[in-house]
Amino acid sequence: MRPSARTPFFSAAIAAALLGSSLNAQTSLAARVAQAPDGVVRMTYASRSGTCGDGRDLIGYRKALFSDNFQSIGDWHSQNCVPGPVRVSLFVAGGRVTRFRTAVGPGFPATSDRVTDLGMVSPIEAASYFFGIIPQVERANGEKSRVLLPAVLANAGDIIPQLTSVARDEARVTDTRHQAILWLGLLGDAKVIPTLVAFARGGGAGPLGADIDDDDRKPGKKGLGSAAMAALSEMDDGIGVPALIDLSRNSSLAIRSAAVFWLGQTRDPRALATLHTVIENASEDDRVRSHAVFSLGQAADEDPSQLRYLQSIYPRASARMKDQIFLTMGQDKSGGSAWLLEKARDPNELVEVRRKALFWAGQNEQTPTRDLAAFYRSASEQSLKEHAIFVLSQRDDDAALQELMRIAQSDPDRSMRSKAFFWLGQKDDPRVAKLIADKINR
Repeated sequence: MRPSARTPFFSAAIAAALLGSSLNAQTSLAARVAQAPDGVVRMTYASRSGTCGDGRDLIGYRKALFSDNFQSIGDWHSQNCVPGPVRVSLFVAGGRVTRFRTAVGPGFPATSDRVTDLGMVSPIEAASYFFGIIPQVERANGEKSRVLLPAVLANAGDIIPQLTSVARDEARVTDTRHQAILWLGLLGDAKVIPTLVAFARGGGAGPLGADIDDDDRKPGKKGLGSAAMAALSEMDDGIGVPALIDLSRNSSLAIRSAAVFWLGQTRDPRALATLHTVIENASEDDRVRSHAVFSLGQAADEDPSQLRYLQSIYPRASARMKDQIFLTMGQDKSGGSAWLLEKARDPNELVEVRRKALFWAGQNEQTPTRDLAAFYRSASEQSLKEHAIFVLSQRDDDAALQELMRIAQSDPDRSMRSKAFFWLGQKDDPRVAKLIADKINR
């Protein structure tokens, strides 16, 4: 199921009415909840167009999919996600909400607790109420990625001002602010782009770049700034791409590194062309260029020409960039394994480079185990043969086990036999147990 097009914002007059009535609405629902006996208080209200769920833990809204143990932004499909109203179960003790659970669908989940059902309520009132109790529940709710769901899924028109306020509020927990930024991208139009760019540059929260991931080994790690770039990458019709391109060109090192990662997630032709430019720019920092290689590799599953491009730049790539090319080929299902084995066999490459190529060839499910076994038998360098044994040990298929057993039993090199026995000892297989027992009893 692909969620429908973005819900149009309410008119300015209705949006103003929503803001003007916010306190009264929040107070009204708050009073009804506070007066309820201990147990579960239920309420139901209209959801935004494009909202669906399975009546339990699964909730979808356009590009976003939420469950108890994951959150996904991008293309997804679920036959169990059907349109319906928002249904919130609030757990109340002593007049206070201790936590809540949000569902979308035809009915409420079963419960053995005492239930007070408020019935259908105004979605505008519901959105106001749930924004109001964020400070009360965000640390206790236990569903961090779902704290904003009852507010944002309500068919309550323009809630961009409330989301912006939450995102900027340094008193809120970091995950709540992340979620607010995410929803700015999902619900906003071009008017929110300056706000997201301000967060990306550090102007929306804290010192410049202070919350951007600066670890070149983990591109795309989610600080507030990187969350803003993620939001830009997921905006409808690619309207956030030009801002990401600008961030990738005219920002600090850390921001440029994160921006090139999120450009690759868009799969937008403008973004991919920018990644090529970054990779070819010899004056750019090597870490940014390697992040661009990684990002382009993530887009290669939909555009095989990117794989051919990465293979073409390999001879002039830095060591860090080569590592990312190897990683990409290790994930490719259309010929990357053959290319990796070619590099592993190339005597003109450094031994360490050949070891890396062999490792990623082994990680690629498309690489036949017989080719890895053939590599071991033809290799002359001791370290490459040892590494080939390790690579074989990381496979779970019978052919790899048989080759390891062959090496352990009959390889002319005693040290290789010992290595094979060591890795076989990590296997839970009766044939291995018998082989080891026979060796001990000799």
